[in-house]
Amino acid sequence: MKFGILTGGGDCPGMNAFVRAVVRTTLNLRPQTSVWGVVDGWKGLLDNNFSRLNKLDVAGLTSRGGTILGTTRVPELATDFDLQETLARNLHDNGFNYLFVCGGNGSLKASNALNTIARREGLRTKFLVSPGSIDNDVCNTAGSSIGFYSALDKSLEMLEWIRDTASSHRRLYLVRSMGRKSAYLALYSGIASGAEYVIMPNEEVDFQHVATVIAERDKDTRIIVSESYPKSLEEIRTTLEAIFANRGIKREVRAVDMGYFQRGGKTSVTDILRASWIGYRMVQDAFEGCDSGFYTAYYTGHSPAPMPLEEAAADEASYDSIPQEFIDFALALR
Repeated sequence: MKFGILTGGGDCPGMNAFVRAVVRTTLNLRPQTSVWGVVDGWKGLLDNNFSRLNKLDVAGLTSRGGTILGTTRVPELATDFDLQETLARNLHDNGFNYLFVCGGNGSLKASNALNTIARREGLRTKFLVSPGSIDNDVCNTAGSSIGFYSALDKSLEMLEWIRDTASSHRRLYLVRSMGRKSAYLALYSGIASGAEYVIMPNEEVDFQHVATVIAERDKDTRIIVSESYPKSLEEIRTTLEAIFANRGIKREVRAVDMGYFQRGGKTSVTDILRASWIGYRMVQDAFEGCDSGFYTAYYTGHSPAPMPLEEAAADEASYDSIPQEFIDFALALR
């Protein structure tokens, strides 16, 4: 058998642990199987850029962030059917029995498209896909994404640094969080750090109320702003400063964007174990000749049946809006 591994979309902690798990499990259980990394993600698949991997190639990777294979997006892959056909053919012509994918929504949809072509045309390659994204927005009705809890760890650490300065100077800090259209990273960061308010992507914000929340604080105050909330940090700052001036609230306002600091760095134990577990399950199933599917897990040892790719890739399998019970939970802890 011949296996390929592809990391796609935005990088996230846990991708390397996933790569390591697939390589080590494969070569330890069936050494005659060859394992190849697709260099630079979907672009590498387009260019037939593959690198054979052995156990030493993945040594020491469990906690390392990013992806050693690289990831370069090919945006036109979403709509270019001829390009999809080319990639499906490339995998078949290079003799791959399975492609193991860890990536975001774009990678899931691309895998589903290529799988549809492969099944229709009788090509050999099957696709096993796992969610890899700090945004927690990949088929999140069935589990959380690899990389999400690592990004939470980074966010909490940065928010604690900001608290120190905010407390020392009695300042308000507006803190932008990544998360794309999903607000999970912003909301969970707010809950974990004890931030005073989290501005959600589509929220009609009552800034008078926010000002009251800020005025009730003695020293440090942090307001977390979701990435896709349309107003800039400077616009929010201007709005709040005008309200402060009218109401006699004495508070300096500063703004900071956590941005790409949330994405890199050391992988959390949760993501290492879960990425490794999913990679292990995939390899075991591939040796049994399984069909294409989407793999997820809430915890190490959790073994839900793989979902059909077309079901996992459907828009209704992922929701951007946070369930009300989570919002109520956050408000109760404020």
